[in-house]
Amino acid sequence: MGIGLAGLAIIAFWIFGMPAWDRSSLLKDAIAEREDILSAREEVLKKIEDLNEQYRNRANDVARISSIVPGTKGVAELVSTIEAITQQTGIQLTEITMGGDNKKQQEELQIISIELGLTGSYLSLTLFLDLIEKNLRMIDVFEINISRTAASETQTALNFRVKANAYYLTVK
Repeated sequence: MGIGLAGLAIIAFWIFGMPAWDRSSLLKDAIAEREDILSAREEVLKKIEDLNEQYRNRANDVARISSIVPGTKGVAELVSTIEAITQQTGIQLTEITMGGDNKKQQEELQIISIELGLTGSYLSLTLFLDLIEKNLRMIDVFEINISRTAASETQTALNFRVKANAYYLTVK
């Protein structure tokens, strides 16, 4: 009878106890897996918070870059900037021609080509180029042609043709 009860107890444990034991070990594995997922998510959230903090710390740099290469074409702003620079240098703006670069419409960085007709002295041209270089908006001067005015021999006025590129970003 004792052996029969012991055998019955072993069979009952095997039928009822083993599935509970297996289930608890599966739950332990699932809990470990979920803890790994949770720690990975916490790590990702920490990295996002760090990136947000870096962005907040560099917000001034982002604002400067957006003013150097603005998000809009801003032709009127560009014309007024060039006119203000010519007034500061004493050089006379006789002509301004602007055009876009239609070849690169798919790219993010767009180009506005600028051709300026200027009259003044060599010294005023160097001051003009210095102010263009120090201007907040990025303008690349790539060609300068100089000719003498036919007005008189005593004046030192020169005619300048300045070709440059200004840039803006297209927001997609």
